[in-house]
Amino acid sequence: MEKQKNLLLPTLPETPPMKCRGWSNKLVICLLMARSFALPAQTSQLQPRFFTAPADTHFIADHTEKLTARFYLLYQDATFTINPDEGNRLLYKPNVNIRMGIAGFWKWFGLGLSIENPFFKLSSETRGHTSFIDLRVNAYGRAVAAELFLQQYKGFYISNVNKKDGSNYLLPDMKSFSIGISAYWIYNATRFSIRAAFVQNERQIKSAGSFMVRPSFVFSRVTSTEGIIPPDLIVTDNIPVTDRVISGNLYSYGLSPGYSYTLVFLRNFYFTATLFPGVYWQFYSYTTKLNSFTEDKFSFILNGRFALGYNSDLWFTGLSFQLGLNDFTDRFANTFYNYDVAQYRVWAGTRFDWFRKKKK
Repeated sequence: MEKQKNLLLPTLPETPPMKCRGWSNKLVICLLMARSFALPAQTSQLQPRFFTAPADTHFIADHTEKLTARFYLLYQDATFTINPDEGNRLLYKPNVNIRMGIAGFWKWFGLGLSIENPFFKLSSETRGHTSFIDLRVNAYGRAVAAELFLQQYKGFYISNVNKKDGSNYLLPDMKSFSIGISAYWIYNATRFSIRAAFVQNERQIKSAGSFMVRPSFVFSRVTSTEGIIPPDLIVTDNIPVTDRVISGNLYSYGLSPGYSYTLVFLRNFYFTATLFPGVYWQFYSYTTKLNSFTEDKFSFILNGRFALGYNSDLWFTGLSFQLGLNDFTDRFANTFYNYDVAQYRVWAGTRFDWFRKKKK
């Protein structure tokens, strides 16, 4: 678990009541989709011992009985995307810094703590000041893994559109709250290790891959008393009154079948690539100075997760990043309101055999 200290806790205003048109039908469709992915696997793989998934020692070296410790540098942020009147997209980012921390893993449990990096700070004059809480909890079993995050920010800037003088649009009163959870079901867990790539309490000995299924849920809320779209952009882009947003909520339910593969080379080096093309049902409500609106739709969202590193029986080092891969075209993500969490990490560490039972 990585916990980042908050500088200022924003108090979010209540949003007006929402009318969910047809939400129950969309939820039923999502559940039927999830069942359709699960049924074939149940007949062939869901044995009682599947969830413990003993490792094939020709492919995986198990170090979960040791304490795996590492030092890391972390950069993660939240990007809100708004398409006012389906015009030019506006990308809102918090002014977050690279952080430094330590983490430890034993068996399936991990705990980490990060603090502000005193050696490198971003300019608050050009990007404004952001105060935040960022909490992340991970539980990695061999066959099943889960991740939970909670983020709260105050203070954003628009990263893709500048003022006439070249400076950024700043929104110091803009606040956001987001919580999300995702789980991973790893089909070939006896030969493929997701833990070897991302938490290093195992080691991938031979190249292997696995199909995976990832259900996920994200809720996010964004508010700004002065309006989310700056007045200058409202005038220059001729944004109608109905799209001058003050606050918005987003509920996103997704089911993503995917595939992950680890290439092992030069004995201890590896590269892991994971892609999750998924179908998401997104319901969002937003409030303007005149009225409240609700919309929902199905969207195709592509997510990726990658790692490159060195992993021996004692020492390991590497880097990883995960993000949504939807910016290459609007055709797949042309929603009014979208939310994405990106994370970049560099680490180095070792293992300690502190928990081994001593022979009498």
